[in-house]
Amino acid sequence: MTESLLAVDQEPARYPLSYTQEWFITLDQGDDGGTFGPRFMTVTALHVAGHVDLTVLQGALDDVVTRHELLRTLVLRDADPPCQVVYPPCPMPLEIRDLPLPDGASRDQAVTDLIREAEAGSISAREIPLMKALLCRFDDRDSLLLLTVHHSVSDGWSVHVTFRDLAAFYAARSTGTPAVLPPMRQYREYAAWQRAKATSTAEDGAPAYWQRKLDGAREFTIPNDHGHPDSYSRPYSMHVHDIEAEIMSGASALATATRSTLFTVTLSAFYVLAHQLTGTTDPAIRAFTAGRDEPAFQDTMGLFLNCVPFRTGIADCTSFRDIVKATRDTFVDAMAYELPVNVLEQSFPHFTTSRENLATSQFILANQQGQLGEGIPFTIADGARWAGDGMLEGQEVHDIPSGTVWNLAVPVTGELKGSILYNLDEFDESTVAGWATSLRQILASAARDPDQDWKQLTTPPTRVQDPAQLHR
Repeated sequence: MTESLLAVDQEPARYPLSYTQEWFITLDQGDDGGTFGPRFMTVTALHVAGHVDLTVLQGALDDVVTRHELLRTLVLRDADPPCQVVYPPCPMPLEIRDLPLPDGASRDQAVTDLIREAEAGSISAREIPLMKALLCRFDDRDSLLLLTVHHSVSDGWSVHVTFRDLAAFYAARSTGTPAVLPPMRQYREYAAWQRAKATSTAEDGAPAYWQRKLDGAREFTIPNDHGHPDSYSRPYSMHVHDIEAEIMSGASALATATRSTLFTVTLSAFYVLAHQLTGTTDPAIRAFTAGRDEPAFQDTMGLFLNCVPFRTGIADCTSFRDIVKATRDTFVDAMAYELPVNVLEQSFPHFTTSRENLATSQFILANQQGQLGEGIPFTIADGARWAGDGMLEGQEVHDIPSGTVWNLAVPVTGELKGSILYNLDEFDESTVAGWATSLRQILASAARDPDQDWKQLTTPPTRVQDPAQLHR
């Protein structure tokens, strides 16, 4: 269903945008790219065991669209002012493929190929619903379910919400009983709540904090190889890398010793990397946050993510441990006074002037820990589990608005699973691979001896520090 197909007498109500939606509009590149382009999307896959009743699955998918208004909400970017419009419930597109595996064929490879195909696809931000499903049946009791959703209506947290609700509706339709789900408020209600809250920020000290914190600051941007084009000629590519569990275990021990978090330690390593690349000792690195600090909207599917600048001066730090402690304080304060990204950018326009340098590109961290866990607290048919992401080195993937995004995830197995989204119009593959290597060296050296001179972290240590010294 498209905007143009809606009859005049069916025109729905219009609602104000959330701050995140407003921010996405500033990154709009039209219908061919950017935050409302057809390749700005997320793809999630589940292995499903047991017989899948197609009628029940279609009904459950439609129930998800009915429950979550944002899946049938279009952002009118050209309206004055821009707004969101909620449309009536509609069916979710469901494609069925029967794909029996030939003798000797690799099931894992087939799954990887299907995920890659979905990642190379598209979905329109001008048609509802903004989600579609593909069920691939290898046999009657072995299937792969892929959900593709436009990123303008979803974030990592929403993946769990979507599959949980889908499983509840599937079970309800299978048994003829009502679905058991928590009460939920709609995303347009969140947008209204967020705007009402913004009027009280002056009282909680947030504007004053950011005035001090961003005084004289410039957003950290990373040097590129080929300049920053006005528009990209190709999709983004992905470099994937791991950091061993042994190294991350040492980083976790340092986090515990400094009363911080693993993300704080990792962010500290990025500060060191920023210094190596640019010489800065006053980096302001932006990172995505969940943006779900209001309990009333924990079960709402939608775009809640925020992008927070974390500025930490490291010139006076002697050791990596000192950087971690300073970063901890930055993190605690920034989260306590968190404001929507577009509010900060509008209030402090000088902060983003570094983007005007065509020799550098934007750099954002995305900490995915806790979004896609190893266990799944719901069941479709006889069981379900997350399928692998299928990403291979150099693969061209869905778009991001601009620059680079460094995704970080630490599963229960302990290693860091990293992926860097970048565009070959700006960066050579070898440059991006070098970043990943440097980050690993920094974390490995810091985990061995966090009290050494932080400027020497890539130098092989002369000794292995006693783990007990981590807790000094």
